[in-house]
Amino acid sequence: MQATLCNKDRPDYGVVTMPFPIPDGEYAHCMEMLELLEIGDVTAHDCYVDQITGAPPALDGTMVNVDELDFLARSLDRYTYDELAKFQCMTATRDYWDMQTLINLSLCCEQATVITDFSKLEEVGKSHYLTINGGSAPSEIYNHLNGESIARELIGSGDGKITPYGVLFENGMLLESLYSGASFPAYMDKPYLMEFEIDAPRDGAVTLFLPQPEKRLERLLKRADVRDTDNIIIRSWHSELPEALTDRLDIPNDNFSEVNRLSKALSGMDDAQIKKLTAVTMYVKPEYAFQVRHLAENLDQFDFVPGVRTAEEYGRYMIQKSGHFEYDENLDEYYDYAKYGLRRYANEDGEFNELGYISYHGTMSFEELMMEEPTEQTQEMTMT
Repeated sequence: MQATLCNKDRPDYGVVTMPFPIPDGEYAHCMEMLELLEIGDVTAHDCYVDQITGAPPALDGTMVNVDELDFLARSLDRYTYDELAKFQCMTATRDYWDMQTLINLSLCCEQATVITDFSKLEEVGKSHYLTINGGSAPSEIYNHLNGESIARELIGSGDGKITPYGVLFENGMLLESLYSGASFPAYMDKPYLMEFEIDAPRDGAVTLFLPQPEKRLERLLKRADVRDTDNIIIRSWHSELPEALTDRLDIPNDNFSEVNRLSKALSGMDDAQIKKLTAVTMYVKPEYAFQVRHLAENLDQFDFVPGVRTAEEYGRYMIQKSGHFEYDENLDEYYDYAKYGLRRYANEDGEFNELGYISYHGTMSFEELMMEEPTEQTQEMTMT
């Protein structure tokens, strides 16, 4: 989608055109542009849709909440062509849909069947069978289905509704109230590193996935009426990170914003980098999320040899595989791997752990490397 939004009461302020879903890297900037128009409240429907493309026609000329529109776009973004046709057909059955209902519809309209091409009744019938049977069927049953017969029976039921997007069969679809207008329902539109269920005064509990853009996380917490963001009560949490890494942290009692910033820093890492960072944390022993984030940001100051657990193995790696030496296999019996490995180990003050060998070649102490960044308030006090 792409929407042009404005302040209906102050058209002289101009308009803002932005993409939906809003890309993570552009979220804060988009909110800033809306603030200049004095719109974009966390919960209010204060954005007038001057123009919108790739969305239900019912949204043109309506007042929307920007985060609701963003969530709807994220929900629709995962759709296949056939699934989108179901949503469009459903929206065409009414003259007006409020945003709350549209979001709920986007989360459950897969229950419907839509015929867009009557020349493909075999496919239509088999697709309908899967739809009314939870989306799957044993292969021995599916392969013997008479799809055309199923489709003709469906058409003959007389339950079809003709829309501009196809003929809709609702199949007794129940429009569940998964979204009540406050916190958004748990929805994973992409891979996340962490999942949290936290106490939320407005909804009792809310599920949050990290990482999130800092501005979006701030607004999600406000939407859930979580006011004391420094003391968020975590009911449960799950991480895709190695246990050896998360075990170094006291995440339920850490600063939630810092946990989010850590998640963001780690989200761009591949498996090898995550493994190296895990080894680094076992070596340095950080206690807080911001310290692990600083280590992640300075990972190039550490050397890591995975799988090496003894001085002899380390010496063998350095001589044979590190690229620092011209190794001659014909002279293998003359190499004293253990002695060389011990010497390097002593000079580097490294450590062997269950993941391999780790050493540090930076100039700062670990305390300086992991030092907490001063807040704006701290900077003001120092200047004063």
